[in-house]
Amino acid sequence: MSSDSKNIGFKLLGIFAALYLFLVGIKGMSSAIKNMGSDVAESIFTTTSDPLVALFIGILSTVLFQSSSTTTSLIVGMVSSGVLGLAGAVPMIMGANIGTTVTNTIVSIGHLNRGNEFKRAFAASTVHDFFNMMAVIVLFPLEMAFHGIQRSAEWIASLMFGKIQSVEILKAKSPIKIAIKSGANFVEQFTFDNNVFYLTLSVLITFAMLYALVKILRSLVLEKVEAFFDEYIFKTALRAIGFGIVLTIMVQSSSITTSLVVPLAGAGVLTLRQIFPFTLGANIGTTVTALLAAITGTVAALIAAISHLLFNIFGILIVYGLPFLRVIPLNCAEWIADIAVKNKLIPIIYLLVIFFGVPLAIILLGR
Repeated sequence: MSSDSKNIGFKLLGIFAALYLFLVGIKGMSSAIKNMGSDVAESIFTTTSDPLVALFIGILSTVLFQSSSTTTSLIVGMVSSGVLGLAGAVPMIMGANIGTTVTNTIVSIGHLNRGNEFKRAFAASTVHDFFNMMAVIVLFPLEMAFHGIQRSAEWIASLMFGKIQSVEILKAKSPIKIAIKSGANFVEQFTFDNNVFYLTLSVLITFAMLYALVKILRSLVLEKVEAFFDEYIFKTALRAIGFGIVLTIMVQSSSITTSLVVPLAGAGVLTLRQIFPFTLGANIGTTVTALLAAITGTVAALIAAISHLLFNIFGILIVYGLPFLRVIPLNCAEWIADIAVKNKLIPIIYLLVIFFGVPLAIILLGR
């Protein structure tokens, strides 16, 4: 074997090792934030008759739980027990879609001091934010006026509920998720049960692995890496969506899936337009957990879970399907990335205002 082949082999091993530790870092960040925020999330996760307040409860709860799967599974459980009605559950599910994008936005800040690399990474993370916001802007008022998603979900649930026998085979744990969780638990042993220290250590691991991934990707021939993605994974929008769905089902977290493409965007391996449909697939993939949680529950619980799936499908068909709407998330992501490169405070302000400030203010004012 030639020295060049050995070098490429070592670099590929380095990419897998850095990728694994990167995912461990993200899992650690999510767990630490979840531990610190779960009490707060549970206290705000209460019933409300105002759909707008319910929408922002979904956003803030998902930011604090660091998982739309967790939020929607909790919503499904609340619907199943009769604590929460479908009128409140559907807006909360819409909000969960926005809240779940906070992780990849945090990850993009790891590129903050690297000019165009940060610009590409921040645009790649915020395009997911803007798409989900657009989907809510379009579908939320329509749902409040006509309840199309809820009624469609009710019809599907009425067809499905009597036919489901056993889903034990579907409940098997993802080996990828188990491996990542094991790594995060190993790191947690060195934090002395201090969530702040755990969060800090996880952030350091995530950012260090981001740096390593970008370095290794650049040291390989980028054209070859790009050609692989162009030819096999991101050649068409449908293929990218499909890959996003499958990968998210495997790792059971859209936060992890979408965070994976941020360093690839930063390194210039993937373009914003290639990443966009991939994140839409992640939106669909993340609905599987709640669907599985609902299948053994009540009809109402299944309706809530199907509503999440339908919201994402309708969002893709409308926002991505119509060219004049499709360009809005792309243009907004490029615009805010341009501003963020010039002023390094913009990403921090964006993160705090969109994911914490506005939801908290709406919830407090609506009480």
